[in-house]
Amino acid sequence: MIDWAFDLLLAGGLLGLAWQIVATRMLFRSVVLFIVFGLLMAVTWARLAAPDLALAEAAIGAGITGALLLSAYRALLPPDSRDDGSDSPPPPVPPWAAVTVAVLAGALIAGIGWAVVGLEPPEQTAGRLALARLEESGVDNPVTAVLLNFRSIDTLAEVVVLFVAFLAARVVAQDLVHAGPGDWLRASYREPLLVQPLIAFVGPMTVLAAGYLLWAGADQPGGAFQAGAVLAALGVLLRLTGRLRPTEETSFAERLALVGGLVLFTAIGLAGAGVASAVLDYPEAWTYELILIIETALMLAIALPLVLLFSGSGGLRGEVR
Repeated sequence: MIDWAFDLLLAGGLLGLAWQIVATRMLFRSVVLFIVFGLLMAVTWARLAAPDLALAEAAIGAGITGALLLSAYRALLPPDSRDDGSDSPPPPVPPWAAVTVAVLAGALIAGIGWAVVGLEPPEQTAGRLALARLEESGVDNPVTAVLLNFRSIDTLAEVVVLFVAFLAARVVAQDLVHAGPGDWLRASYREPLLVQPLIAFVGPMTVLAAGYLLWAGADQPGGAFQAGAVLAALGVLLRLTGRLRPTEETSFAERLALVGGLVLFTAIGLAGAGVASAVLDYPEAWTYELILIIETALMLAIALPLVLLFSGSGGLRGEVR
């Protein structure tokens, strides 16, 4: 009975938050509700016994994406309204447009649902096949086995999409440096006494947590995406507290971190065509080691673009405070 009540509460909360996100007239409120929606979605994935998705949703869907939305919201505000926190509502949507979109979306969802219900369940699903051949993957976590071995082409495509998105943001928004939290720390700003001890404690612990998630991803929930999101959260914190300052130029080390994961993943995948049996196939004796190397490079390639997008800059430099 308690389980049913909890599940109904989760379902009702998700539907209610989703409605409030699209129905509210205040953009800032919509962003905040989206962050809350991501956290509740993480709880839902945990309830469905999918800890990997729960970690990814909490770190990426709610945490980093929420920070990016808040940064974008600030960039969209008029200069004279950034200090007083005012938020003018958007122009009203015509009723006919809202009804049309609702009807089309409902028809699309109903059509997809009807098609899915009519499908006969296959004898061998992808999940069962992955579990049956888990020993061949080199890792014990079926999620990592699928992402970095059985369907590694999909993961490689995701890394390409993230890299292209960062390049597109740099090309399209030439004034990105003004979108980040550049002038939040004014010359007259006096840092609270507890900020420095907090950074001294949280910084190493965050790096340790990211390293653990990376290492544990081979046989437990975790992996490059979760570890990269945790590192990106640390970068956001350092950026907000002035420990990192934005720069127009990207250093060689930053460029290496940005493309290193993609280049290394591609190189190892192409080498598999000669050493193993096909592209993106690994030698059986080195499967675990190669997956760990790829995930380490991917962690940096995931974390750095997210921090740079939040900062709205081409690079970052450390600053002693």
